[in-house]
Amino acid sequence: MTTPARTSRSNKRIILLLLLIIAGWVAILFTESSQPPAEIMSEVPGLDKVAHFLAFGVLGLLICALWFKLKPKPAIPLFSMPLLLVSLSGLIEESYQMLVPGRTGSLPDLLADVGGAVFAIFLANRIAVLSRAYSRFHP
Repeated sequence: MTTPARTSRSNKRIILLLLLIIAGWVAILFTESSQPPAEIMSEVPGLDKVAHFLAFGVLGLLICALWFKLKPKPAIPLFSMPLLLVSLSGLIEESYQMLVPGRTGSLPDLLADVGGAVFAIFLANRIAVLSRAYSRFHP
């Protein structure tokens, strides 16, 4: 049986781990933005948008996981802190790319970033519902 103190310590460790993973993922995104784009990005139409959608979708899922740990509520509203944080990260990254030689920032890329965040919120909420349903039937 776990005590409230043990649960609290465990929760703090998970929160810290999520913060570190989020910081690491953001560092990876900005490191990638500092490099010339991979050749395949120009060879396959739309691949750049898919990459943005997926990369910022992962960031969105990580932030949603942190959000559920910090605010254990049944759902994350669409217009919430996770969407704001991912959108702000996308905006900063696109602005940063305008300063990097050989890179450009673009509104369509930013929209793909935000789309990834929106998808992540829907997915996180669906996973939370399924998790609660599973835990009700399998204690």
